[in-house]
Amino acid sequence: MRGQWDGIASIEDLIEFFKRLPNPDKQFAVMAGVSHASFQQKNYLMVYHILHSFFSQPEPAYRG
Repeated sequence: MRGQWDGIASIEDLIEFFKRLPNPDKQFAVMAGVSHASFQQKNYLMVYHILHSFFSQPEPAYRG
């Protein structure tokens, strides 16, 4: 998860890091209207929604 206005790392750097993560069970989300302190901002419910949806998604039926 990255805020749209987060200046800590560039999107390109984060995508490169994301590609190197070995686990295929991963997601990358950019949160519109959010900077670095995502839990303390007006759009904080978006953060909880993304986290909840990731951790509550069903297991894959087939992993090929």
